[in-house]
Amino acid sequence: MPEQRPRADRAQQFMPFAALRGYYDLIRERERTVEPKRELTDEEALELSQRFAQVERRTMARVVHYDGEAYVTTRGLVSDIDLAARTVTVVRTRIAFDDIADIEVDA
Repeated sequence: MPEQRPRADRAQQFMPFAALRGYYDLIRERERTVEPKRELTDEEALELSQRFAQVERRTMARVVHYDGEAYVTTRGLVSDIDLAARTVTVVRTRIAFDDIADIEVDA
């Protein structure tokens, strides 16, 4: 009689196997629809500037920005604000001021 394996060991043989690592990420990336970057009106730019003035380092923020193909939302800790380079870094994502469409500070 063959050796009996514990039930947990038998179940491992049916675990999903991804033969093509990164394939599903690539497919999801291809599903994105490209949208054009929109220009802010003067009123929107003024309001955004006022909200951006409230942002400080080491605060939680939500930033909607254009990443070259579409608008994405990045949430996290503001780790750096570089006025010379005109960028803000949220977690590890460096975002140009010109690409920001909306910003909110989480209380």
